[in-house]
Amino acid sequence: MTSAGEFSFVSADLGQAGDLAVFRQLNDAYLAWMDGELARVTGKGLQDIVGMDRARYVDLTMEVALAAVPHTAQVYFLRDGSGRVAAMGGLRTLPDGTPEIVRIFTLPEFRGRGLGARMVNELVAQAETDGHAVVRLDTGVFMRSAQKIYEAAGFRRREPYPGAEPPEFLQPFWIYMERPAA
Repeated sequence: MTSAGEFSFVSADLGQAGDLAVFRQLNDAYLAWMDGELARVTGKGLQDIVGMDRARYVDLTMEVALAAVPHTAQVYFLRDGSGRVAAMGGLRTLPDGTPEIVRIFTLPEFRGRGLGARMVNELVAQAETDGHAVVRLDTGVFMRSAQKIYEAAGFRRREPYPGAEPPEFLQPFWIYMERPAA
């Protein structure tokens, strides 16, 4: 089994067809999982919440990402030794200039190797390298494993912040976190 240390953290090149295709695949898998979890926890699926089917929502998220990268967002991958992408994550800039960690997702066949924690720690380090002391994120109440990773990385709960994406309907099911300056 490959350990988290044997994966490389790289900036995705969404101008390259291979990286773009993998990013689309990962977003589709993430949103399929999210759809099921939202339906289980809230009684409403992704289509009920965003007003479009998953395929169209994946298209929309791709359009948003392509418009934002590299100006106000960046996508990162963890690749194994053969170059396969195992996980993704991103940093986007909130309206107040604070970086926000978004879309942490590890493909099911790579889970259990510490890649989620590795991605979070790499993104925090990237934000610090970019000159930011504070990093924010939001997560669903059902994302218990992710919450443990975030807490281990120094994130603490806080009130919702401007620019966070969850719609008002999800507020009772959502957690906002911040990693303050050390």
